[in-house]
Amino acid sequence: MALWEGKRYVLLTAFCLNIFSLVNLIIAFVTPYWFISWPRVYSPFKRIGLWEVCFYGMLHPRDPTQKSYYGCWWILAPELYRIRNWVMPPWFIIVQIFMTFCLCIELVNVFIVAVIWTRTGSYDSSGIGKRRAPFSLVQAATVITILTTVLKVLSVIMFGLGAEFDYNWMPNPEINYPHASYGLAIISAFMTIFASMAHQVFRSIIRREYQQPSVGQSRQPFDLQYQD
Repeated sequence: MALWEGKRYVLLTAFCLNIFSLVNLIIAFVTPYWFISWPRVYSPFKRIGLWEVCFYGMLHPRDPTQKSYYGCWWILAPELYRIRNWVMPPWFIIVQIFMTFCLCIELVNVFIVAVIWTRTGSYDSSGIGKRRAPFSLVQAATVITILTTVLKVLSVIMFGLGAEFDYNWMPNPEINYPHASYGLAIISAFMTIFASMAHQVFRSIIRREYQQPSVGQSRQPFDLQYQD
């Protein structure tokens, strides 16, 4: 019973970390505060997220129409077509793709871990011991968590380096800096790192369990002998 409880605590830790990571990722994904301009200083650029950018009278020098952009825009809006390559440099698009992929597979992963949690809480067919976790699902949850960890870490590093050293990206780079949404993405990445560790431990426990007979199988010879 102590081993079973310890195993459940490891799974619960991984489950909670996956949920908290997903919540932080969703907030970072939808909020436009990855990179902002210092609010007390005038700048034609105000803030940008993965899918929204805000300007205040921004004129791009390479725009032949010299259109002035005000307000907040969906980053793929047709109105931004002429400056889209500037707003979304290649490194920024890679971050968008990675984070979108992480969001999708992390939603699936939380569902998988929830299934594992419910399966391991009930008794097996013998009625003696608890059901074993499906190793295929445990393996899938571990691989997905590790994959999201790698992609998140690459994304936050790539965004930080791009925002810092791509001087052609946003105007007045000396007064621009990363903000809350980017911080939540970093927190989400750290949570998946710890979740990966918990999943690895849980996977090792389940793998050892499958190398041993179940409780019902270990009692069967004794029961047959008793009947004879």
